[in-house]
Amino acid sequence: MAQQGNFKSPARMGGLGDGASVSSSGPVSAGKPREDGLKGVNFERRSFLGKVVGGVGAAVAVSTLYPVVKYIIPPVKEVKEVNEMVVGKASEVPENTGKIYPFNKDKVIVVNDNGTLTACSAVCTHLGCLVRWEDKDNLLYCPCHGAKYKQTGEIISGPQPLPLAVYSARVEGDDLIVSKA
Repeated sequence: MAQQGNFKSPARMGGLGDGASVSSSGPVSAGKPREDGLKGVNFERRSFLGKVVGGVGAAVAVSTLYPVVKYIIPPVKEVKEVNEMVVGKASEVPENTGKIYPFNKDKVIVVNDNGTLTACSAVCTHLGCLVRWEDKDNLLYCPCHGAKYKQTGEIISGPQPLPLAVYSARVEGDDLIVSKA
């Protein structure tokens, strides 16, 4: 019978001519008997290496995915709610113009109509577009769907369901102060 490859089964070891025993209870090459090793532990080199490679792979995956997840899910910004705040300088809103400022979680448009300051939400109640001041028509206009408001936030025409939220604006020194109405 011809031998295939380098495989030598224990059953065939006795017939190879060297008189090797089929039993494997003798001393190992380090001079230590096999029975004195890890008793009761089924420890195979292949399963150990599989666990090590799996652990290293898991560590690499976590260290790669953590920054990606932190980038995709931005941190939550807490906006402190205030009743009144300085939003800018009075000189930033010349006569017959309007300017948008952030106020708490809203955006507020401050309109200077011949020296009279008014303020209301700059977010259209229809779809959330930002309104702008149209001096020639003396009104707030939403460019998304043509909604029109008075400078006090009242509805003139358009598809919007609600008027704009009203705020109050005043000047102290050179500071422009917006507060909840």
